[in-house]
Amino acid sequence: MCNLSQGIKEEAYAEGTENGIAKGVAKFIIKMYRKGYEVEQIGDILDMEVEEVQEIIEFE
Repeated sequence: MCNLSQGIKEEAYAEGTENGIAKGVAKFIIKMYRKGYEVEQIGDILDMEVEEVQEIIEFE
């Protein structure tokens, strides 16, 4: 992975942690999304706003 990609990924995780979302949850969201879960489903399962889930996925 290039340094730019790594920096963006680290920034996304840092932002998620600042917003009260643990790194593990962010990884879990990305994994669910890659397996085909819809953003709305992930939000419902984790009791999160769709916008929060979408932000994490976009930073991935």
